[in-house]
Amino acid sequence: MTTTITESGPFERLVKFQISDEKIAEAKKAAARKLANEVKIHGFRPGKAPLPVVEATVGPERVRQEAIDDLVPPVLTEVLADEDIQPAVTPELSSLDDIDGGVEVEVRVTLWPEIELPNYRERKIEVTNPAVTDEDLDQQTTRMLEQFATVEEVERPAVEGDFVSIDVEAHQDGEQLEEASAADLLYQVGSGLFIEGIDEELPGVSAGEELSLDAPLPEGFGDNAGEHVTFKLTVNEVKERVLPDLTDEWVDENTEFDTVEELTEELRDRLGDAKLQAVSREYSEKALSTLRDQVEVELPEALTRAEMDRHLHNFLHRLEETELTLDDYFQASGIGQDAFVADLQAQADLSIRNRLVLEAVAKSEEIDVTDEDLSNALQALAAQSGDPVAYLKAFQESGQELALASDILRNRALEAILDNAAAVDEDGNPVDLSIEIPEVEAEVLDDDVVEGEVVTAEVLEEEE
Repeated sequence: MTTTITESGPFERLVKFQISDEKIAEAKKAAARKLANEVKIHGFRPGKAPLPVVEATVGPERVRQEAIDDLVPPVLTEVLADEDIQPAVTPELSSLDDIDGGVEVEVRVTLWPEIELPNYRERKIEVTNPAVTDEDLDQQTTRMLEQFATVEEVERPAVEGDFVSIDVEAHQDGEQLEEASAADLLYQVGSGLFIEGIDEELPGVSAGEELSLDAPLPEGFGDNAGEHVTFKLTVNEVKERVLPDLTDEWVDENTEFDTVEELTEELRDRLGDAKLQAVSREYSEKALSTLRDQVEVELPEALTRAEMDRHLHNFLHRLEETELTLDDYFQASGIGQDAFVADLQAQADLSIRNRLVLEAVAKSEEIDVTDEDLSNALQALAAQSGDPVAYLKAFQESGQELALASDILRNRALEAILDNAAAVDEDGNPVDLSIEIPEVEAEVLDDDVVEGEVVTAEVLEEEE
């Protein structure tokens, strides 16, 4: 069989090969059986009509085309194996032409890009200092006390953070919209949760004053929501929020602790744990992103498109669980279709570049994934599923071994990146991140691979 490989781009090949009439003739029998199952042929059970009868029923050209369509994938697989070509996504058929003695097929094959791996050793990654400051503790204490706050009327102009009791009237074309009017509405100045622009108007206003502004009608105010109206606001009262005094007596009555000292120490510990975890995630993300940003490579369009399709599939699956449609999402979020597609493309670009870096590190570190690694990871995922038996069955039916191996490979590559770098604060001082670094999540049964992906590290057979 004659095969021609042409380079059509840095990571794209045009593969041309031929299929002989003899092979097509052999494949016609199977094609006829398949068509005989799809087309009802009088006098024959489904799939039992002979080739001449099927050709007479559907036409010889359709049988021949069905045979060719069935032959192209296995012959292409054989050609790619012989030429040692590993496609990144499902190859695309470019042309199929009749020639003397058979047909000539040309497919476009997209390859995984090759990158020059930046230096990932002995780097210093600047992160936020996870130390708990007195200001952090004060903010945390204040947030806790706010849950027990009361409001009291005051004789002064409103300031940000105050609550105001207001009467609201909405007018459009000189007529009042009754469904968009409210009395004694309590609103916190600066919360940004009501009329557009109101937070700029209320500070400095005292009880008894009136003001007006033009703005869109908020959601929840009738069928005219989103239309521009004129609001007339009357301030009835100004109230300030009063926090309780933090005393041993208050702590004893309202918390599980006896004293302010005990509560403060617990808050400091919890805040410290939360900050340490957040900084650990920051370190992990920056250690990878600073490498990724150094990689200059033009991604093949077909690869980006396939990854965008994967992200869209996952998004629609999550959306379906909320019983919302994509139109519902666009309306609720205010995001347009163009912005949505641009975000999908950005996510796809990021995912591919992350993978290129991680797999290049895995190759550099000679990281391998064994059958034992796969078995251990699968058992752990099954144990977390709540129904291990059903999970293992679904996994076996999905054929996602390569996806799981790829997840393990990339997790270990990320660990290698983190182990070969050091976290420092803005002054260059070492930062101790003595907690488990979060791993890249593996959603193995959620089609978490680019279609047709090939894991670049070999999955080794267990040694006997």
